[in-house]
Amino acid sequence: MASSTLVREPAANRTSLRARWCMGAVLGGYLAVAVVAGAPNSPLTVPLPVGARPPGWATGAARALALDRVGRPDLIVVSLVLVAVIVGAFVGLLAEAWSGRVSLRAVAEGAVAAIAISVAAPLLLSRDVFTYADAGRIVVVHHRDPYEMSLGSFPRDAFVRVTSAQWVAHHTVYGPASTLASAAIARIWGNSPGMVIDAFKALAGIGAAVAALFSWIATRAVRPERAALAVAVVGLNPVVIVQTVGGGHVDAILAGLLVAALAIAVRERPRNSVRAVAVTTILTLACLMKIVLAPVLALWLWRLARTLEHHRRARVAFQHLVVIVGVSAVMLVPFAHGWRTLTPLVSVGGLESWASPAHLVAHTVQAVLQAIGGSSVGRGADLVVVGAFLVAFLALFVRIGRRSQRTADSWGATLLLLALALPFLLPWYACWFLPFVGSMRDEALARIGVAVSLVLAFTLVPADPFRGFTTPGVMVFAHYVAAPVLLVLVALAARLVWRDRYPGSDGAIDAAL
Repeated sequence: MASSTLVREPAANRTSLRARWCMGAVLGGYLAVAVVAGAPNSPLTVPLPVGARPPGWATGAARALALDRVGRPDLIVVSLVLVAVIVGAFVGLLAEAWSGRVSLRAVAEGAVAAIAISVAAPLLLSRDVFTYADAGRIVVVHHRDPYEMSLGSFPRDAFVRVTSAQWVAHHTVYGPASTLASAAIARIWGNSPGMVIDAFKALAGIGAAVAALFSWIATRAVRPERAALAVAVVGLNPVVIVQTVGGGHVDAILAGLLVAALAIAVRERPRNSVRAVAVTTILTLACLMKIVLAPVLALWLWRLARTLEHHRRARVAFQHLVVIVGVSAVMLVPFAHGWRTLTPLVSVGGLESWASPAHLVAHTVQAVLQAIGGSSVGRGADLVVVGAFLVAFLALFVRIGRRSQRTADSWGATLLLLALALPFLLPWYACWFLPFVGSMRDEALARIGVAVSLVLAFTLVPADPFRGFTTPGVMVFAHYVAAPVLLVLVALAARLVWRDRYPGSDGAIDAAL
């Protein structure tokens, strides 16, 4: 990417010719992805439940271009070329935005167009939306608890029939906030599988749009020269548009919640503690969708405790504890076994090892030990190495918490390191840290975050086949191409965080708290 050049906000009202060409290529690429996904046996889409059909405009455009007569192998090549073109154009656009040669209006309009295309496109690349629907339908249609019943408990359900095989034997791994949203969609559109899918995609699109909006608000407060970049990183990123919004993933909603909390936290001259309570409430909701995000809530509370005078800490801590317990209780009440929602990390860790640097190292160590001492040696290497990655993350997390860093840098670094340290790293997890990139003072760490998202954008193509598990070729790429690159990136990110090159805090929030 181009070297950083700080410019004042008024100077960024013009968009360079290069940026316009890159923007056109990005948006044209997203439209082409939607059209290719409309072709029969497209490698960019997944099997749909009975009663659901891909959007007519996409299938009609695919027929008009004779894509219905192109074989799946050729469509896979076309899809990979499209992804490469989009990623290349997006990198060029970011280079211009990083140098201040893209206007905020241009990226905002582009983001709206990109999100709209993805929402209107066929369901892309992932079947996770079916697991959301399974959980909601267990509550609404079958009147049972999805934290007690496995997703496959009702095999005749239309969504269960197309759910990925590795998930049907397990209960939902998402928190109660996500399950309640799924139940609401099932209650409103339960008789129309197509509308259920469209609702999840629309919700993801709204989440991405909110994330882009609040990224702009937060960045304008702390780094106004980076406002256009912040919107582009979220609203035009292929991993957000194709993998996350296209697949209807809840992580887009998480992105909106996380950066909304940041936007409140960095506001200048807050007059009372109401805003601090609002941040705690929003972060609690995010954790109740995915408990794995708890480190950010812990970091926020730690920041509160460190900032306040000793005589106020107990009272403020009690206020925030009441908020956390109250919001959690409201979400958990509908589920008799609600506390099982605190175990998704363990559950998912045994099912996925997608693009994980930890599993790459574990498998390498295990292979070496078995070559030296036989098959009985090295069986525990996987657990030991994964545990070591999590311990390393904990050490870095403590270091982040003990330093007085800017909120965007501390939250962004925490979520980036968390995603890279987990035993599974799916493309839409990039939504956890991308909204903080524009606000971060450490631009090297911000670039690493962008690089991680671009690596993940190349995974999962072609999508899950019509039968069985993920395509072997995709798994090979994720484990032996993407994972090594991500291993280098996590090492670089850990080094930057450990060195802590940019100490300093937000000032305004510290004074207010």
